[in-house]
Amino acid sequence: MGADEKGVPSVRATRAAGLEVQDRMCESCIYRPDTDFDIPDLERQIADPKMPGFFLKYRACHHASDRRAVCCRGFWDRHRNHFTLGQLAQRLGLVTFVHVDRFQGKPR
Repeated sequence: MGADEKGVPSVRATRAAGLEVQDRMCESCIYRPDTDFDIPDLERQIADPKMPGFFLKYRACHHASDRRAVCCRGFWDRHRNHFTLGQLAQRLGLVTFVHVDRFQGKPR
């Protein structure tokens, strides 16, 4: 991790510790208005059982690689304030919007 002589983390290292959010909703996002997915059921799977309306984790974008946990933009737009990491990342200025698409240029 990059740090100065006093041990203060560099901006680059701090950003790497933040939350990456897809910069736009994917063409096949489960949160699109025309989706056939049962969103309430999918959200129940990650719901916080002790705090109604909140989530234990976030939905990762299916267009990001399996090793890169980029937050789904549709989930972010609806629930950015309803999961701990989302709240903390916003307050600390550690949200980074990225554009990643493992399917780009590949036939689907």
